[in-house]
Amino acid sequence: MSFLANASLRDSFVAALNANEEFSTQTRAFDGAIQIEVDEDCMWMKVYKGQVIDHEDAPSRFGYTFKLSGPEDAWQKLLSGQRKWADLTFPGTRYFDNDPELSTVGEMTCDIATEGNMIEAGRMTEAVFQLAYTLKSVAA
Repeated sequence: MSFLANASLRDSFVAALNANEEFSTQTRAFDGAIQIEVDEDCMWMKVYKGQVIDHEDAPSRFGYTFKLSGPEDAWQKLLSGQRKWADLTFPGTRYFDNDPELSTVGEMTCDIATEGNMIEAGRMTEAVFQLAYTLKSVAA
C-alpha cells in the first residue's frame, strides 16, 4: 500500500485543494474527474466549478477526464522535494546521477504519466501543478 491508501491523507488533501484559491481559479470552468494512481492505489476526484465535490478511493464507473499515474518511488521524489513536478511529468531526462555514461540522453519518458483527455489535461496544466504541490504540502 502506498501513501495514497491513507483515508485521512486523502480527506486532508481534498480540504487543502478546496482551500487553494489558485486551484479554484484554474478549475472554475472545469467539469470533470481527475484520477491519481500510485502503484495499485487510486484516488478519483470529481471537480466542478473550482471545487472537489466528491472523491473515492477507487475508480468511478463514470471514468475520469484524465489521470496521473506512476510508481510510488516517483511520487515520493515529489513529496520529499527531491524532484519537481515538471521533472517527473514532462518527457526527457534532467538528472543523470545514475547514468554517468549519459546513455539515456534523448529518451522521452516520464516518471508520472498523464493519460486520458490530453486537451483537458493540457488546459488544466496550472491546476495540476497546484494539485501536485498541495499534495506535497499535505503529505509532509
